Amino acid sequence: MRMLGGLLRGHRTAMLAGLVAGVAAVLVPLAPWSDSAGRTPCPGHAGIVVAAGTDVSAGAERRALVHEWNLRHQDDPDLQARIVEVSSLADLQRSQLAAVSEARGCDYDVLTLDAPWTAEFADRKEIVPFPLPHGWDDDFLRELRQSVTWHGTVYALPFNADVGLLYYWNDARRQAPVGLPDLLGQAAEAVTAHGFQAGYSLQLADYEGATVNALELIWGFGGDVVRGDRVVIDAYAAQVRSALAAVHANLPPQVAGIDRTAGDATEESSIQAFEAHRVAFMRNWPYAFRTLAADPRMRSGGRLRFGVSPLPGPSVLGGQNLAISAYSRKKEGARRLIEFLTDRDAESRLFACGGFVPTRESAYRAPRPCADASPGEQPIGQADLTQLAAQIRQAIARARPRPLTPAYQEFSEVFRRCLRAAAFEPGEVDVDYRAFARLLRAAYSGRPVRTEPDRPCG
Repeated sequence: MRMLGGLLRGHRTAMLAGLVAGVAAVLVPLAPWSDSAGRTPCPGHAGIVVAAGTDVSAGAERRALVHEWNLRHQDDPDLQARIVEVSSLADLQRSQLAAVSEARGCDYDVLTLDAPWTAEFADRKEIVPFPLPHGWDDDFLRELRQSVTWHGTVYALPFNADVGLLYYWNDARRQAPVGLPDLLGQAAEAVTAHGFQAGYSLQLADYEGATVNALELIWGFGGDVVRGDRVVIDAYAAQVRSALAAVHANLPPQVAGIDRTAGDATEESSIQAFEAHRVAFMRNWPYAFRTLAADPRMRSGGRLRFGVSPLPGPSVLGGQNLAISAYSRKKEGARRLIEFLTDRDAESRLFACGGFVPTRESAYRAPRPCADASPGEQPIGQADLTQLAAQIRQAIARARPRPLTPAYQEFSEVFRRCLRAAAFEPGEVDVDYRAFARLLRAAYSGRPVRTEPDRPCG
């Protein structure tokens, strides 16, 4: 979930032409198509185009599913599908999708939207209500229904869920942490007792991952940011101060309870630090499990050298949804493709072979190991996969969604800008939480927000 940051709503118009040009450049290789009347409303557009971010799975399982779909429909050129990876940076990905939609571009038929974006695209009528001829499928996780719904209408189907997990080296954890302060304590102890360079790796670089990690830190210390439709961070100022103080107290040069690179860390860099045995504990998404478990160095005598569990506190409930672009000329084909990509078999395969978190209850009840491990990979067996499924499902049951607002992007940028400054500036930053709450309320409601670089908290 990499993000670029800095594109506020007020700047979107100025960026539109450049972003559309960038997206058009991505689409140049596609062959043109014509409708039945001979028109070419989308030059360069062939078949069904799925706009998505980078597939982080080991075997590019999303592309493999699309390939299977194409084999099933090889006699119908209009149903041949392809994935266009818009950007590996989620902020830029969202901006490019928004730019094409605002220009009423029909370049894409299916949009892959991070869970917080669905409300934004639905509110702007850039995606259409998803047809449910047989009603809502109750096999989808109940926790995901909110993320695909806006004002009571379903606008997408959940493609993959996501939730934060705690990864730990077996020789570092003395017991399951009973809360975030306990985890930070065990992390600091592991540095001294077991020779790790740092205790805990989390991601606080300037991208959406910092928003996720900051929310989880605040929740872990009993605080809150948004309740319902109300920004309440000022009512939890004491708890937020405690969370920030814990970050300060656990960063070098005080102690190494938190990896000193946290301010620049992403999911990938955290995985590298954990895999190299430099950190004892790591917060990361479930896809990291497959990356680690597939490495023979992470096993001893056939057993994993690391464990995984829910975070000792609520995690952010994330994921991606598949929606039909309002400007697609192939809405029926897009609907059928989305249903195929989110059916029971697809979700089971994406979990076992790709490491994606399934969106269906059936995938958790009887996970099946992947039959096609990549060369050099250590296959993940039934026992490990079943254990992982149980930990993920438990974490999802305790997870919380990010604030639900069409202006989520602006909210996220304002929120993490202040919290990063408070966490990493030399000395502890004294945040004016009333002023900060006013900024967040403005961002949450979509009003313009302007802050000075030296006063990110208002």
